[in-house]
Order: sequence, then structure tokens, then C-alpha cells
Amino acid sequence: MPRVRGGKLVSDIWLGDLLNRRDDAKFLIDYLLRRNELAVRVGERGTSINVTAPWGAGKTYFVNQMAKQLEADGCNVALVDAWRDDHAEDPIFAVMSAVLKALGQTGKKASFKKALKDNAGKIAIRAGKGLLSRGAAFVIGQSAVDGIAEEVIKSVADASLESANDYAERALRLFDEGQEAIDDFRRRLSEGVKDEQPLFVIVDELDRCRPIYAVALLERIKHLFDVPNVIFIAATHSDQLAETIKAVYGQGFDAERYLLRFFDRTYTFDKPSLNAFVAARWVSLGFDNDRIMDFRGKTHTESIAAMATGFGLSLRDIDQCLGILWSIVELSDNNIPFPMLLAFPAIVAYQQRRMLIFEHLTRDFDVPTPKDFRDYLSTRPMFELEQIDHSGNKTGNKEAVSIYDFAVQMQSILNNGLTARINDSSPAGRYAEDFRSREFSLFGSAHYGHVNSFLRNLNVMIRKAGRLSE
Repeated sequence: MPRVRGGKLVSDIWLGDLLNRRDDAKFLIDYLLRRNELAVRVGERGTSINVTAPWGAGKTYFVNQMAKQLEADGCNVALVDAWRDDHAEDPIFAVMSAVLKALGQTGKKASFKKALKDNAGKIAIRAGKGLLSRGAAFVIGQSAVDGIAEEVIKSVADASLESANDYAERALRLFDEGQEAIDDFRRRLSEGVKDEQPLFVIVDELDRCRPIYAVALLERIKHLFDVPNVIFIAATHSDQLAETIKAVYGQGFDAERYLLRFFDRTYTFDKPSLNAFVAARWVSLGFDNDRIMDFRGKTHTESIAAMATGFGLSLRDIDQCLGILWSIVELSDNNIPFPMLLAFPAIVAYQQRRMLIFEHLTRDFDVPTPKDFRDYLSTRPMFELEQIDHSGNKTGNKEAVSIYDFAVQMQSILNNGLTARINDSSPAGRYAEDFRSREFSLFGSAHYGHVNSFLRNLNVMIRKAGRLSE
């Protein structure tokens, strides 16, 4: 069995690690194992950490690959997809199911499994009581809960003393049985992982769950798995999780302080570079690079990242724009590579709901030019390139290309069609002329008269693809 401490990362596990999460995993694995080793030595409770990052930072990829790495290093790993399982009434069953799969079949582990199965029902009942009224308040409102409580009090007052006593005895018995089940579970779990490799309980997508489910899952894990040699990792967007908690406890509740109850430490990912994020999403969406026009030795993802920077797009904005672009490229029946740099400014304008600019970009000059058209499209350089003269020779000078330059060329093609050659040796002009000549060649040299580009359909194409992304 591979050694855990000092175990090498399996390179195959981290194929496709475009956001460099492998280094984060190596650091956290070493840190958590060392911290756990010290805790076990002195008999302290388990170790817990919240791995937090906003959407798009690669949390799900990270926890999945980290789980594989830990298993390769010989650790027991219970991986829980909280969002997938939040249809269940009680999160304890999803967690216990993952733990059962993670543990072996013999010795102390088998004994723990039996205890888990024997006590699961009682634990669920006992654990669920604490959140019952809060859950009801979330679903039907606190005033309704208070009204129900008054009815219950009145009913109990009207009941016979004997019935009230019977109810109290039954409630106390259930409480005691539930607490005994929790204590037995924790004792058996502690015995099951003693002198063994640590048990990692890893929870992903917690911030996407129903509020009452997310809070219940945190509290279950805190009460049941906080024992030596158990390491709890949650991957969350902490700000979103705090809002989830407030949905249960109220907007005035100190959710950030509440979260400190569950985690010893919080680890924050570095914000991914724009190039790395675009590259990761490009691969994930499955773009066919051959169906998109090249531009002066730049990769498609470099070009998108440069435009996204010029527009000041967020990661979510970029993802939605890429979704629209993918739909247009894949569903287009044109027989030439798609002119992404001509079309992307219009995609962004639509996604950002700048509809006057969108209409102006995708129709023709019949639409009045918006006052902020030039400023919005940005004349700041996307790239500094080697200048090329009309003969195709390098001049030794540099020239810049901007988003605005591509937008102007897009409008030129819409207005003039494919028949008129674009006599512009700028980078954007050469790009547009390359596209125009390719598309015009599809009609054959014998064709005369005005010929429109398929880009005249871009307005409708973006609108349809945009409705898929919304």
C-alpha cells in the first residue's frame, strides 16, 4: 500500500488540471494529515476545514480529484455530493451511505458498520428534532409556526393528566434512545478508525442545497463525526453558504460566526487567471478548434480572455457568453471556420443586455449609433502585434488591435456584403477580409451582384442561443 505521508501525487489523476489545483491538494493533504496525526496522538477530536472559493474556481474538480488522490494514498474517503442528495428528508443517510462505502468489510470496521445500521433510524429522529421548528418556519413562516405551537399547548392542556404523562415519558424515552444511539455511533466510529488510516468525509456543493438541508447536514456531521482520526472537508462558496444559513435562522443572524463552529480552518483558493478559467471552460464545453478562425498565432482562449478583460466580464458572464458561442458554432451549417472575433462583441452585448449596442452590431447602420458605442466596445489594445504591410511583409513596427476594431469590421461586412473587398491592412481588417474571401468563395467565381454574409443571421442566432443560456 502506498505511504500516505510523502505519497506522490498520481499524475494521471490530475490530467486536465487547468487551474493548477494539484498544488492546493498537495498542500492541504500534507497539512491535514500532519494536523490529524498530532490530534490523534493527544486524543483530540477530528480535524475540519472549509475550502472556499467563488463559482468557477474549480471546487468540484478539486474535491473529486483530491478524493482520488487520497484513495491512491491508502486513505478511506467518503465523498458526498450534497446538492445531488438534497432531495432526501435527512442528510444523515447520504453521509452514512458514503461512509459505509468508504470503509472495509472486516474487523472493527465491520463492527462499526453494524452499529451504524442499528442506530441510523434513532440518530435521524434525535438529530432531526433540533431543526424541526426552524425548518417549519422556513417553509410556512414563523407566525404560522407560533400559531401551531399555541394549538399544541392548548391541546396538551386539555388532555388528561395521564395522557400528558404518557406523552412526556415517551418523548423522554425517544430522546434518551436517540442520544444513546449517537454516543454508540461515535464510540464505534472512533474504534473503527483507531490505528487505521484516517477517514476523510468530503462534502461538495453544500451552498447549492436547500437551506434547511444544508444546515442539517453541517450539524449532523459536527455531532456525529467529530472524533479522532476523522477529517472533514467541505467545499463551499462561504458567502453563499452564509446566505443559506440566514435563510433558516433569519437575516440578522451572524452566519459567519456560526460557521466557525464547524471548521477549524478555512482555505481560500487563489482567483484563477482569466486565461486559465477560459481554457478550462473551453475544454469543458468541448469546443472544436478547427471550426473557429485563427487570429495571428493567438489561441482562441487567449483571444476570448483578452476580449473578456476589455469588457470587464465576471467569470459567470464569460461562462454564459461561451455557452452562446458554443451553440452558434456547433449549430451553424456554414462550411468555413466561424469568425469568432467578429461575433463575440455582439454576444457580450446581448448577454449584458446592452440591446441598443447589440442591435447596432448585428443589423446595419440603419440602427442609430448609441452614444456610448465606442466607449463600451473599448479601444484599449487587446494585443500588440507585429505590423504587416499591404504586401504581407513585416515592417518592424508594432500595432495594436482592439474590440472596437473588430466591431467596425463586422459592420462593414453587414453593410457591404461579400462582394466588396476589404482593403484594410490592420489586424482586424485582415481578419475580416480573410473571412469575407472564404465565405464569398463558397458562391463560386461566376457569381455577380450583392451577396450577403451569413453573419446577417447573427442577431437571430444569438437570441436563440442566449435563451438556452438564460
